Amino acid sequence: MPQTVEINLRLPSFRMKAAGTEEAKVIDNSAIRFSKCVELQTIPKQGDVLEMSAGRSAFPCEVLQVNWHESKNTFVVACKYGRSRMLPEDYFEISGASEWTSKPLL
Repeated sequence: MPQTVEINLRLPSFRMKAAGTEEAKVIDNSAIRFSKCVELQTIPKQGDVLEMSAGRSAFPCEVLQVNWHESKNTFVVACKYGRSRMLPEDYFEISGASEWTSKPLL
């Protein structure tokens, strides 16, 4: 039976070169999480890899933890970006996508 869950995604920080310069800018994502509600066939387990999307791109994310949140009446699935490097294109797709909401950590 399909279940709606909240994905809480942690993106890695990365360096991005500014156009026309040799200087790299650091995009620090350590204090931000991106969330989105999705419908899954089963509740994932730690270590599972889910295929997520943002705009036109798809990317893997690894499940770190799954918790029931009574106040939200749903499972919250904590994930991390599943590739070894964060691509700037993926970052801009995720951060600019209307279905993903960014939340600063306190």
